[in-house]
Amino acid sequence: MDGNWMSLIPPLTTLATAIITKRIIPSLTLGLLVGGMLVARNVFTGVVKATEYIVDALADPGSAYIVLFLFLFGSLTEIFKMSGGIKGFSILAQRYVKSERGALLSVWAATPATFLDCCFHVISTGTIAGPLIEKVKGSKEKLAMVVNVTSSQLIVLIPVATTYVGYIIGVTASSMRKAGIEGSPYALYVQSIPYNFYSIGMVLMSVLVIYFGLGFGKWRFGKGGSAEGGVHGEHEAHEQCQFEEKAQPRVSNLLLPLALLIGLIFFLFWYTGQGEGRTFMQAYLNAEFEKAIFIATFATLVITALYYALQKIPMAEMESHFLSGGTELLPPIVVLILSWSLSSATQDLGFIEFVSETVGATIPKLFIPAAVFLIAGFTSYFIGSSWATWALMMPLGLPLAVSTGAGLPLTVGAVLAGGSIGDNVSPLGETPVLTSAITDIPILDHVQTTLPYAAVVIGLATVLFIAMQAILT
Repeated sequence: MDGNWMSLIPPLTTLATAIITKRIIPSLTLGLLVGGMLVARNVFTGVVKATEYIVDALADPGSAYIVLFLFLFGSLTEIFKMSGGIKGFSILAQRYVKSERGALLSVWAATPATFLDCCFHVISTGTIAGPLIEKVKGSKEKLAMVVNVTSSQLIVLIPVATTYVGYIIGVTASSMRKAGIEGSPYALYVQSIPYNFYSIGMVLMSVLVIYFGLGFGKWRFGKGGSAEGGVHGEHEAHEQCQFEEKAQPRVSNLLLPLALLIGLIFFLFWYTGQGEGRTFMQAYLNAEFEKAIFIATFATLVITALYYALQKIPMAEMESHFLSGGTELLPPIVVLILSWSLSSATQDLGFIEFVSETVGATIPKLFIPAAVFLIAGFTSYFIGSSWATWALMMPLGLPLAVSTGAGLPLTVGAVLAGGSIGDNVSPLGETPVLTSAITDIPILDHVQTTLPYAAVVIGLATVLFIAMQAILT
């Protein structure tokens, strides 16, 4: 149908409800139901239509691969926790760390082995570096910032072997289809990485903090602990973060499966994309990315389980962690499925045409990426979730870029950058909450000591989005 102002109602309903309730799944469900009713022009038929959108989303092979990948990847990272690999890494690090800088750098040293998932990275590096920072009487606030940034900001910049990759491809692919954009969603994501100015800026800030101890007035990092106030010691989330290790400390139990996973992913990228006359790079860009990452994760999971079984790690323990790890990723899986469905409903209401005819004709192209970045940042801060923000903003940002002629990679980078803000400095964000728990400092102290850096980077990123769009025009 032609562009219709009613196409704005479902996404705006979802966004407003998410900001008010701080709950993304009920908000997406409400938005989907509203969209179904508007499409069907009937309450009962609209509910039926909403369920059909969900079934259609799951019936797509690419979407099914993403859902299965996320579940298996969660299972794999959970199995890693009980292998003794993290404990082995911690014992190794204690031999060499003699200063606060060394303790903070241990987070970076562990990152190549723990970047698979944000929560896995927080728990692993916090477990490794926490005792080290206490040993040298260093700043827990500095540690919290570095752990947070190398989780929420660094991982989104790594285009292989992370839970973020599968989720971002899923959100981008659906939005590209609805906006009529051809090409590889993975290639578009890779092209957008240099334009994720917020995440890149925060990573650089964390490095400057480690080497130069940057501080901002009253937010200057403390020494040897947190300010008064908040919860210390016995923290429910902290207790839940502690994981059992059922094997002797062995760094190889983490590094070997990780090397296998990365190797399989690159091989399968080439294998699924190869064709007559294609070079390696052409095969890589034409790969069946969703299929490749699922098969690589499945094969790594099986081989890793056999490898651990040979070390007498009980199969019952691995089965338990397999199920609990997959279950932990059910919320983002549900968010992804609902966002796909909501995107289909808004498309049927004529959202793309409406954006092209109205918003795209009034906002100068120069300011589109910056506006998308700031709106996404506002949204992510108040709902506390980067993944939920990407699910909400990508279907809005890409059609806006198409209708105005703004750079597609730049706009995707703006969505990813803005969405990353909440998971970095929002007191509602999973990463800040988990980081404060694992480093044993109050959540508000962690947010206050990180927020000034984030504010500086947000300002610089906004200017860079405008400048880069001017250069690309």
